[in-house]
This record gives sequence, structure tokens and C-alpha cells, in this order.
Amino acid sequence: MKKLFIHTPIFRFLSPIFSGIVTYLLILLINNNIGQLQEQFLGQELYVCIALAYIVHEFSRFLLWLFKQIPKFLGTTLMLLLHMGVSLVLSAAIITLIFSIYYKYVSGFSPSIEELLTFNSIFCSIPVAYVLLNLSHEYLYKINTKKMKNELLIKENIEEDFKQFKKEINPDLLFESFETMLILIKEDKNEVDDFIDNLATLYRYILASKKNQLIPINEELFIVDELIKLYNHLPYRKIKISVVDAMNFFIVPGSLLFTIEQIIKTTIVSTKVDLEIKLQLEKENYSIVYKKEDKITDSFSEENLKGILKVYSIYSKDPILINEENEERFITIPILNIKN
Repeated sequence: MKKLFIHTPIFRFLSPIFSGIVTYLLILLINNNIGQLQEQFLGQELYVCIALAYIVHEFSRFLLWLFKQIPKFLGTTLMLLLHMGVSLVLSAAIITLIFSIYYKYVSGFSPSIEELLTFNSIFCSIPVAYVLLNLSHEYLYKINTKKMKNELLIKENIEEDFKQFKKEINPDLLFESFETMLILIKEDKNEVDDFIDNLATLYRYILASKKNQLIPINEELFIVDELIKLYNHLPYRKIKISVVDAMNFFIVPGSLLFTIEQIIKTTIVSTKVDLEIKLQLEKENYSIVYKKEDKITDSFSEENLKGILKVYSIYSKDPILINEENEERFITIPILNIKN
């Protein structure tokens, strides 16, 4: 938060001089005529007004600090009124005391009630101004903070949308699919229609699933099957997926699809050995199991599932775990159930 200008050294030094001079001029104009102003301007009372202005300014700053330390147990409005009332009463007491001492020991007589009222009415405007300035500063700070949070939220949403867009489009798979389609058009036109259907079904699901927070796993398993068919059309890739146990629960849309795609992308491509992926239940979780054969330049890690980990942390307290045992990798994902 940018510091309020009343706390800066230059303001603390110059402002009391200015306010002391203005106060002295007002007092002279109230008690004397214009002709006497030039004769009495540089009197001793001028320095007393400037000194008193310094005291009132610093005392008002002290009260601002003091009330910031006090919990707002009475609410914002009542605390503001209390702050204003305390500032006026204590400032009036200090002003009355100092002028009474000055008049008694320097001038040799006691000030009249009218004179004290004049001094207090002018000097008490200083703590009032401090309270109002501080209030406006805090109000503007809250508004600007809220706007900044909204801007940061918009920025984060744009970044997330861009990341989601990159994840959904998957340009590598898209261009590989186009290249394969060009080959199929020349070599086997009968397979082109099925290939286009697989590609269209996959991307149609990806774009449409953003509207849902959770979906039944069977819906995603159908799309996973389309993804496997699509990859099996590509050169040097043979993938098999098997569902070991019956599954009836909810998942985050695209999570299973994205995880399996990451497995395929990070596994060494082989023409002789199929990549076998199994889905099985384990109490409150389900696991994706496959034999790990990571690429040298792109091995599988938690970083590959960064987006999925973040989303699942919203829906479940249980984390997504990645374990390895007997050359097999287990990706354990919590089961999500919707309660009535």
C-alpha cells in the first residue's frame, strides 16, 4: 500500500508552517482590520501558531496510528465517529492548555472564552482533515485492491484458458493425424472415413466437456477408446486398453483422457511390443497401470499431470499418487461420488 502523503517528511515539515501562518492570518482578520494586518504579521504569536500547528499535526498522526492498532470491535462507522470525537476532544484540550499557558505567562492575562473558541475552531480542523484524508485513502486502497484482484483473476483465467486450449488442441496429435489421413487417402481410402470419425468424435468431446464439472467414467472410457483407435492408425503405435473391474463413478472431464495421452506420449514407440494399459479399482481409488518404458528425453512424472493434480485437489482431499513396482507404473486417482 502506498504511504499516505501526510506521513512523508516534507509534508510533516512544511504543512505545519503553512497551516500555522494561515491560522494566524485568520485570527488577525477576525480580531483586527486589514490595516493592522501588515503591522502585526511578524509578531510573536505567529511563531506560537506555527509551533502549535506542529504539535496538532503530529498528535493527529499519532491518533491515526493508535486507532489502526485498535481492533474495530464497534464496526467501521462507529470507530470512525469515535476516532473523530476523540481527536476533537483531545486536540481541543491541548490547544486550550497551550494557549492558556502562553497568555498567562507571556501576555500576563487569561484568554477569553471567545478567543479560545476561535483558536479551537480553526486548529481542530487539522485532526478532522487528517481523519478524512486517512478514511479516503483506505477507501481508495480497498477499491484499487479489489480492482487489482479482479485484474489478476482475469489474467489467471486468460492464462488458464490458453493452457487449456493448448492442452485440448494438442497440435502434435492433430498434425500427425492429418499426415496419417493423407497417407490413408493414397493407400486405403476405406479407412479414411473411420479415421475422420474418430478424430471428430475426440475433439468434439474435448470441446463440449468443458461445460460439465464431473461426468460418469463410462462416458470418458468411450472417448478413450476413440483415442486409442486414433493412435493405432498412426505409424509404429499399437496400444491396448483393458478395464479390469466394472466402474461406476464420476471423474473430472478429460482427466482420464489426458492421463492416458501423457502415458502414450512419454512411452517409447515400438512396432513389436504393444503398450498395454489397464484400469482397475482399488477401494476408494482407481488405478491406471502400464509397463513403464519412458523416453529418454521425455519421461513420465508428476509434472505431466500438473493440471489434473490441481483440479482434483478441489474435489478430493486424497492426492493423485504415482508409484512404480516391478517395472510397472501405477497412477492412482481418487474416486469421486456425488452425494444426494
